[in-house]
Amino acid sequence: MRIFVRAGAIALAAGSVMLGGAVAAQAAPAADVTFTVNRLILQPADSGHTGRVRIVISNTGSEPFDGGFSITEPIAETLGDIEGAGGCGINRTPDNRQIALCPLDGEIAAGGSAVITANFRSPARPQSYARIAPLAGSVEVDGVTTEFPALFRATTGSLRNPQPYVQDTTGALTVTAADATLTRQADGTFTGRVPVTVRNDSDAPHQGLWTEVVVPAGLEGWPAIEPSDVCVPTDRLPVPPGGTSVGCVLYGGQLAEGEERTFEWVLTAPAETPAGPLGTATTLVAYTNEDVQQSDNANVDTFTITVAG
Repeated sequence: MRIFVRAGAIALAAGSVMLGGAVAAQAAPAADVTFTVNRLILQPADSGHTGRVRIVISNTGSEPFDGGFSITEPIAETLGDIEGAGGCGINRTPDNRQIALCPLDGEIAAGGSAVITANFRSPARPQSYARIAPLAGSVEVDGVTTEFPALFRATTGSLRNPQPYVQDTTGALTVTAADATLTRQADGTFTGRVPVTVRNDSDAPHQGLWTEVVVPAGLEGWPAIEPSDVCVPTDRLPVPPGGTSVGCVLYGGQLAEGEERTFEWVLTAPAETPAGPLGTATTLVAYTNEDVQQSDNANVDTFTITVAG
């Protein structure tokens, strides 16, 4: 089973886990438990890096073990889904690294073992030299904690002589939006598309991207986004009188350093809309991690809307 809860920090009592939407006390294990953890090797991928940590929990006692475990990520916002565990709650370290607190998929019988795989993804751009994270990750089982290092493999394949890895703390998103021309459709309304490209030049911690658009009066309903995703009303950007604002999760999750992503806003105007300029709109893209900001406005762009005659 793969279930990984990410809806903000969850305050968990010591020795408790989130299961079935409620906090369930973790049973005091009547077993002798040992476990092993491998180091995290982040491999260069098509986008950023990916890696995994394998945790093997062994029950060497005579009674079943029905406890849980926790894992702390070594690099902020790199921990992804966890295989071999049920619904995990998320806590945070003082430096905002994730701590996943998880029950096992099932109890471990006496003499048995369970394998958990924690998957990681980093947006950091691959380099020709190996790197090592300044902080280790850790796994805790039955009150015992073991640390594991996190290394970035070089594009040459080497792990030798790793240099210190320093994660960015500020964002570097660049957004470019095209102007829109709305043309008449079969039902009489006018529709047009706004292609938007976002580029990321930072490895600042994030799991995904968020986008917003503010449009002037005269359009019909909310702007739609394609590829489609979850959208809600927002107010981060100033809304002109009679205008509309909407924000959406941007498909694709984490955006790696040096990579680009494109999407489209879809705008509709009523059939009676006169031809000519309709106004100016604004769109932005930001990290879903609101703690990461950027010092310029490169992540915001404006575009004009024109209704074809």
